[in-house]
Amino acid sequence: MLSGLFFTLTSCEDFALGEKFLQKPPSTDITIDTIFSTAEYAQRVLWNSYDYLPYGYGTSNYFTAMKKGSIEGLTDLAHTNVNDSGERQIYYPGKYTADVENPNGSGTIGMDNISKFRFNEFGSWKGIRHAWLFYENVDRVPDMTAEEKSRMKAEAKILVAIFYANMFRHYGGLPLIDHSLSAEEIEFPARSTVAETVDFIMQLLDDAIACPDLPWTLPASEQDNWYGRVTKASAMALKVRVLLFAASPLFNSNEAYYPGEASDNLLTWYGDYQQSRWEDAAKAGLEFFKAVRTNGYYKLVEAGESEKGTYRSAFRDAYYKRGTTESLIATFRNIRTTNQNSLLIQSIRWGGFGPTKELFDQFQMADGSTFSWDNPEQAKNPFQNRDPRLYETIYIDGDDFKGNPIQLYQEDSNDKVNYPKGKNFGVYPIDAASIQNGLTAFKFGLDRDGGEFKNRVMQWPLLRMSEIYLSYAEALNELGRANVADELGMDAFDYVNVVRRRVGLGDLDKSMSQEELREAILRERACEFWSEEVRFFDLVRWKREDIFSKHLHGLRVFKHKTTGEYKFETFQLSERAWQKEFSPRNYLSAFPSDEVNKGYGLIQNPGWE
Repeated sequence: MLSGLFFTLTSCEDFALGEKFLQKPPSTDITIDTIFSTAEYAQRVLWNSYDYLPYGYGTSNYFTAMKKGSIEGLTDLAHTNVNDSGERQIYYPGKYTADVENPNGSGTIGMDNISKFRFNEFGSWKGIRHAWLFYENVDRVPDMTAEEKSRMKAEAKILVAIFYANMFRHYGGLPLIDHSLSAEEIEFPARSTVAETVDFIMQLLDDAIACPDLPWTLPASEQDNWYGRVTKASAMALKVRVLLFAASPLFNSNEAYYPGEASDNLLTWYGDYQQSRWEDAAKAGLEFFKAVRTNGYYKLVEAGESEKGTYRSAFRDAYYKRGTTESLIATFRNIRTTNQNSLLIQSIRWGGFGPTKELFDQFQMADGSTFSWDNPEQAKNPFQNRDPRLYETIYIDGDDFKGNPIQLYQEDSNDKVNYPKGKNFGVYPIDAASIQNGLTAFKFGLDRDGGEFKNRVMQWPLLRMSEIYLSYAEALNELGRANVADELGMDAFDYVNVVRRRVGLGDLDKSMSQEELREAILRERACEFWSEEVRFFDLVRWKREDIFSKHLHGLRVFKHKTTGEYKFETFQLSERAWQKEFSPRNYLSAFPSDEVNKGYGLIQNPGWE
C-alpha cells in the first residue's frame, strides 16, 4: 500500500513559491545522479509525490483539514461547534481575507493554517515537483524495465493532474508547471486562464490514458501491496470530474461570477457560455462507461458483495473499505483508526462534524418517496424506513451499536430539562459535545469505542464510481437529453437509478423536468457523498447563493420516559457571516497576499484584493 513512504531528497528541497523557490538548494552528497542510480531510490521519488495527494482526514499536524472541522461545515449539511476550528475562527464570523492565507497568518493572529485550502502548505506544489523530477529522470535508471518506466511516467502525469484538479476547484486558473523548475529559471509561471488550466489537465490525463503500459486497473498480484496506485480508469474518471466542474455555471456563463482583474483576464471563468462544455463532460462520461463495459472490474459495491450483505454495508464498504471495485482514486497517509485517540474521532466527539436538520431531511424514505415532516406518520418516528445511507451517515436513535441501542434523546415527562445537559440525556455511545446540533456524525467515525473497525488503515475516497454515474447523468440532463438513451442503452435517469438501487431505493420518476432532475441529482450527491468534499463544490459550481445564505437548524429529540413517544424541536443554529450578507466572491478562495505581492503574475481572485 502506498502510505507513508518518505525519502529524504535533500537535492530536491521542499517546493517554495516565488523567489524562495529560485534559491539554489544546499550542497549535499546526495545528488540527482545518486537518486536515479537505482530503481528503489527512483521509485521513492514518485511514492513521495503520492504522499501529498489530497487527504480529507486528520494528519500529524492537524486534526482535520480545518483543525477539528471540515469543508462540509461550510455547506448546509454540517455545522461545526468546535471553537478553534477554521469554520468558527475564520469563516462563520466573516474574518476570511487573503492575509489569512499567508503561511504565518500575518493577517490575523491565531487564524493561520486553518483555511479550507492552504496554497503553500497542503503539499500540492511539492507533489507536482517530485512527480516531474521523476518523469524527467527515470529513463536513466539502469535496473528498471522500459515498461515499468513508461507506466510510472504515466502515473506521474496523473498525479500532477490530481493536484491541479483539486486546486482548480478552489482557485480557478492556476500557474501551470510542466516540468521541474530549476534554480536557474528566473521567473515562476504567471497565472493561466481557466481554459488553459482545463486544457493542461486534460492533456496530462489524455497522455496517461494513451500509455500502453498503464493498466486499466491494478493486476491482482498488486492489489495488496500496491493498492492506491493510479490507473487508466483513474485518469478517465478524473476527466469527468474536471470537465463537469468546468461546464458548470461558475465558469461556463455569459457573466463573470464577480468583477475584477482576474475576471477581465478570464482567470475565473471562460468569458462566455458554450453548450459544448457540457458535451465534453458527457463525452468523457460515455467514454468511461464504454471502457468499463469493455475492460470490466469497476462497479458499485452491491449488497450481496458487501461485508455484511446489506444495503447499509454496501454503502459503507463503498466509501470506507479499501480495495473495492468502486474505488477509482484512494489516498493514504500512515494513519490508522486508533479507538478514541483517532484524530478524526476526536474531531467528531468535540462537535467538529455536526450534521444539520437540513442533512437529515435530504434522505428519502426507503421506498424512494420523499420524506416530509408534514406527513403525520413519517413525522411520528422519522427514524424508521429511511434511505439506508441515513443510518450510515448520522447516529439514529434506536439503531444498533456494538449490540446496544443508540440513545439520541432527552427524556421527556412533559417537564423538559435543559438540552443536552440534562441528567437523563441519552447519549450512548455519543459524547454530549458532539450533539450540540441534536444530531451527530456516524460516517467515518466507525472506530468509536474500538470494535471491528479498530486499527484499520484509513483511506480517503477521493473519487468513487457513484460520482461518475451521477456526474454523467447531470451532463446529459443539462444537454436536454435526460430521456435519450446513449450508445450503451441507458439514459440519465438510468445512471442515477444505478446509485439508488444499490441502497434499495426506488427509481426516479422519468417525467421529471430538467430542473427537477437537476435538484434530484444534487440531493443524491448530498446523501451519497456527505463529508467526502463534494457538496461544497456542487454548491460553488452551481452558484447556489440560495443554499449558502439560508439559515440552518438543529433537531432536538425528546422521548417520553413511559410511553416512548417522540417529540422534536427544530432550533436555529448560530448565524454565519454570509447568511447575513452573501458575496459571490466566496465561491473561490483567495491566494495568499504575500504570494501575490511577489509580482510573478499571480493575479488575486476577485473580491479579495
